[in-house]
Amino acid sequence: MTNHIQDPRLTDGRWLRIPGPTPVPPPVLAAMAEPMIPHRGKEMSALIRRLRERLQEVHRTEGDVMVWSGSGSAGWEAALQNSCRPGERVVATVTGDFGRRFADVAERLGLWVTRVEAPWGQAVSPQQVEDAIKRAGGVRAALITHNETSTGVTNPLRELAKVARRHGALVLVDAVSSAAAMPVEVGAWDLDWVISGSQKAWMCPPGLMIAALSERALQAAADQSNRRFFWDVEKMASAFQNGHATTTPAIPLYRALNVALDMMLDEGVEAMWERQAALGAWLRDRLKGLGLVLYADEAVASASVTAVRPPAGMPASTLRDMILADSGIEVAVGQGPETEAVIRVGHMGWSHRPEMEATVESIARVLSHR
Repeated sequence: MTNHIQDPRLTDGRWLRIPGPTPVPPPVLAAMAEPMIPHRGKEMSALIRRLRERLQEVHRTEGDVMVWSGSGSAGWEAALQNSCRPGERVVATVTGDFGRRFADVAERLGLWVTRVEAPWGQAVSPQQVEDAIKRAGGVRAALITHNETSTGVTNPLRELAKVARRHGALVLVDAVSSAAAMPVEVGAWDLDWVISGSQKAWMCPPGLMIAALSERALQAAADQSNRRFFWDVEKMASAFQNGHATTTPAIPLYRALNVALDMMLDEGVEAMWERQAALGAWLRDRLKGLGLVLYADEAVASASVTAVRPPAGMPASTLRDMILADSGIEVAVGQGPETEAVIRVGHMGWSHRPEMEATVESIARVLSHR
């Protein structure tokens, strides 16, 4: 099989097509190589204020936005520890492996969890959440996985949040693979915690957890008796408002995010969302043209990651390895029980048509030679 790794369309690390970490633009990487500065000095303070202001713009909120050192998954624990006491009831949407993990974290923290499940590849409906809250007799919070990275399904966040708020529940959102990739309207949709990770559509290396909060969420944190230090959102919100972090910040990653936000806002937030959605639609159409079966229901297909079934009888890891050998392009297999049942291709962040075209062509070649 001919190796096409020198394809001129695959430059600057754009061979990485997994749904995170995603390719990082050269200017973002260059920002990380700048000399260190005092983490309590004026330059750092100005940087934090600038990050906060522009993260508010992308999240569509005038409320608090802050950045912690940590992964997106750390956001589950931060949101839960600041919102819920052990013994309280929550509902959690489970449409894949990451929704399952969010629910698992809640149980580990002593919460009573009602799992609102849909078959993998499908979305949870508002009526399911309504029924689950009524069965539970009311809940403290709804844990909503907006975009299920393991299946390529986008749950109807706005509608699910509306149901939860009607019942007085806090809305805690895993937006790890949706924030900056598709509309997430924190203010207009009345969301309380929206957490994401720098390694996805934010076009940065892993290492930052980003959180956007409502005033209601901050009040809930003030009412909690939980012991917390690193994840103390009241202190972090106050610090970020004043251009500081509560602990030593990851200075190179803050600088990387600053440059990435420059690129995002230069493109325009809506244009950025539209580009990623168009890439996903184009990719799904081409993969179907190769005779492959999409994993997610197209009505709820993700704008940031597409999941597709390998040919019958072929493990997903085999197809992944064949694509890598053919072109140097890295795609991902599935998660949890569907590890060998699905191939996942990321098209979020710094992703454009040439990379998708090269990916489809590589898949077409390996399928023609099997």
